[in-house]
Amino acid sequence: MGLELDRSRRSPFAATLLSFGLPGLGEVYAGQPRAAALTFVVYYCITALSVALLFVPLPGLLADLPIAAGPLCLVFLAVRATRAARRAPQPYLLQPYNRWYWYVVALLLSVFVWQRAVLRTITTWWVEAYRIPSAAMIPTILPGDFVLVSRIHADRVPARNDLVVVATPGGAPLFVLKRVVGLGGDTLSMRKGVLTRNDAAIDEPYMQLSDSSAAAGEDLHEGRAWQLAHLVPTRQRDYRPTMRDWGPIVVPHDSLFVLGDNRDESFDSRFWGAISTRQVRGHPLVVYFSLNPDGIGPLPIRWGRIGRRF
Repeated sequence: MGLELDRSRRSPFAATLLSFGLPGLGEVYAGQPRAAALTFVVYYCITALSVALLFVPLPGLLADLPIAAGPLCLVFLAVRATRAARRAPQPYLLQPYNRWYWYVVALLLSVFVWQRAVLRTITTWWVEAYRIPSAAMIPTILPGDFVLVSRIHADRVPARNDLVVVATPGGAPLFVLKRVVGLGGDTLSMRKGVLTRNDAAIDEPYMQLSDSSAAAGEDLHEGRAWQLAHLVPTRQRDYRPTMRDWGPIVVPHDSLFVLGDNRDESFDSRFWGAISTRQVRGHPLVVYFSLNPDGIGPLPIRWGRIGRRF
């Protein structure tokens, strides 16, 4: 295959697009394979560092650094690709790798092989991303929040008041984000919306009630059978649990009892019982993006929520 002269300049726009598909491919397009290798390595080093910083309690504005790493990486790719294209000689001597089909092969390998392998590694060992669709955790977490959840030490037993992502029991697992209010052996009850644990009323500044009389008196038909099986001996035949009045129940060994912070709007352990500690999927770290589902405009971003840590 002979080499050809390209009388047109290397396009900065094309170089940038190629780099967005595969870091460094824009420099390959501009005839700088060594610079491409450097871009590739630096990009994934920044990515790994940003993920690692999610687990570090950074002070002040530095706490937003891991979230800002994504846009900064895009700027880095664009600058490197643009500079490479503008510095390419004119006329440009096309190299054997400067063929459209090699670009297509590289992009396909990146999208369907390399990026999937990287994503699988990150979500298996480090973090997963979730979108919050419901109001069950208001005011701590809002509908429309996008949350990164730590997979590191997901098998450790959470502490009381920890936020966790858990798989609900039953058929197809549903992942939900709740707060741990009881561990194995704890005795829990609720009276008029006030949670009691081991005979002590719990101060829960993060909790809210909707002030709905309908919610307050709603019978827990789904949860009654499980609660009866773990109820402290009492008049079980007359036991009629509601959303705000139930128990006292004893949490089974190696289990967690979880509730949503928005108590009247949460589908939680009051309905489906305690869950095994093995069903913990991870622990939320930070809100990396947030959209107001009731907002006005094409993109109602809640900027103040981005970077919020738990």
